[in-house]
Amino acid sequence: MSGALLAALREAVGATHVLTRDTHDLSAYERDWRQRAHGHALAVVRPGATAEVTAVVRACAAHGASLVPQGGNTGLVVGSVPDG
Repeated sequence: MSGALLAALREAVGATHVLTRDTHDLSAYERDWRQRAHGHALAVVRPGATAEVTAVVRACAAHGASLVPQGGNTGLVVGSVPDG
């Protein structure tokens, strides 16, 4: 599943906007800013337009993948930290 999902995400936003552990350090996206909670993400996707966000959501839904939106990662409730 992960290979097909990654391919769909790359098609949606372009390969340079899909960050994976193979080529990037994702740790900044996988923990809260207070360093209290840590998670694990298959990829970090950085869409640049509303249509790309729609395509990402559709791809994740089609592959049964969870989606954790993250803005500035400054929340205090750890809601932007992906889980396993």
